[in-house]
Amino acid sequence: MKKMVNIQWDYIRHSLGIAVLSVFLLFLILLSSVEDMMLLLSFESWFQIPVLLLWAFLSLTLAVFIGWRTGRRQKIRMNHLIVSTMALEKGEFSKRTTLEGEDELGVMSTHLNAVANRLQEQAASMQKLSDERVEYQTSIKRDAVADERQRLARELHDAVSQQLFAISMTTAALQKTMNIDCEKSMEQAALIEKMAVNAQGEMRALLMHLRPVSLDGKGLREGLSDLIAELSEKTNVEIKHDIQRVEALGKGMENHLFRIAQEALSNVIRHAEAGNIDFQLKWYNGQLRMKVIDDGIGFHLDNNQKHSSYGLSMMKERVNELGGVIHILSYPGKGTQIDVKVNVLVSDEEEHGRD
Repeated sequence: MKKMVNIQWDYIRHSLGIAVLSVFLLFLILLSSVEDMMLLLSFESWFQIPVLLLWAFLSLTLAVFIGWRTGRRQKIRMNHLIVSTMALEKGEFSKRTTLEGEDELGVMSTHLNAVANRLQEQAASMQKLSDERVEYQTSIKRDAVADERQRLARELHDAVSQQLFAISMTTAALQKTMNIDCEKSMEQAALIEKMAVNAQGEMRALLMHLRPVSLDGKGLREGLSDLIAELSEKTNVEIKHDIQRVEALGKGMENHLFRIAQEALSNVIRHAEAGNIDFQLKWYNGQLRMKVIDDGIGFHLDNNQKHSSYGLSMMKERVNELGGVIHILSYPGKGTQIDVKVNVLVSDEEEHGRD
């Protein structure tokens, strides 16, 4: 039955329908004249078949033949178009079709070849862009590594190197005052100890920045818990944390949030001189909120130099890429609070999957 639904059978049915309608109209005309009707029926022809019936049979047969012949031609032409469209569907853009005639199928063939040419050109362009993208990403990674090395070198020079130099100078002065002024010697020794602790904290914070960007297959909650555990073990800062389990986060968002938390905690340890940190990651009605609160020395929000030392620009860039907002509240001597809010957008497929 499926073979009878193609275009060739449509032509046969249409031709046969027209022939039947013509014969029926002829019978109606002849019925209007009874004498003519009886005359035609009484006139015998080949094998004693009346001329009227013989003419009707031949008309129907001819109609079927014409419909079959015309439909077959159109079917062959249509099959060429189907083969071409299937080739495009499979990505074989070099396949072309040429149909004779200036009718709609011929015009369609011309346009289909134009589409194939355009898709072939676009495929070539996409392959070229893919190669260029790989080269660009390689260049970006290379530049990022170079920038990170320069940043670490600058941090080492500005912080650790200067502190070590100060320790060296204070130690030299201590040697001169040890036998002269005992009280001043004790103050210098305490200062050396404080500077050594600060330098050690700077080094640990810088080493923490050498972690890979990704979470190495861990979830965000697990990665943050490991990060806080490591900081608590290697520093004298007490870190309280409340990290809720969050769902429907992509790897890119998890990596960004992890690096924001890493940057915030690192800056507190390096600059805030805090004794306590409160870290929170919670979920509120489709919104993810991250808070980092410390009881350190704080800073003036309008001080651009302090902004750069706290690494806020890097955190702001990452929050902007997530489509979120970041609020910083800080006062000298009263600590700092960093509040990050990100709306987590769930696609329709994920929403139905949850249901």
